[in-house]
Amino acid sequence: MTTIVVFSDTHSMPLPDRLKSVAAESDCVIFLGDGISRLNEVLFSKDLHIVRGNCDFPYSGVKDEEVLNIDGVKIFICHGNAYHVKRDLLSLSLCAKELGCAFAFYGHTHVARVDNCDGVTLICPGSPTCPHSSSASYLYAVAHDGALTYKIVDL
Repeated sequence: MTTIVVFSDTHSMPLPDRLKSVAAESDCVIFLGDGISRLNEVLFSKDLHIVRGNCDFPYSGVKDEEVLNIDGVKIFICHGNAYHVKRDLLSLSLCAKELGCAFAFYGHTHVARVDNCDGVTLICPGSPTCPHSSSASYLYAVAHDGALTYKIVDL
């Protein structure tokens, strides 16, 4: 069993203390871009995965996307801008499916949501610092034996 915390789009804002605590207690931390410079606020001693967002240009050593296999769950992670997620989720779902992923985690929109498209679950955790929806949020998930249980958590 692996606990996972996923967040995105923190930009230059300090991370909320509650998110820092959850990240410190989780087995795996995933950051979906736009705010890499603030990640030093959290002492990550766990498995950390970072992808670059459209506002993270100076960080050339960071991947734009990655496929993860966490406790038998295959997850595609990206910021989302290259897949035009503010317009629709079709390109993202097609890419994830082609890569054999059951899930795709993305950011860029600052709006927390979960969608299902052709057998792929697409999840945006929103933003813990500058949401475009009603509340700041992150994603908390547990992977176990090829299954993923998840919840968008309001801060």
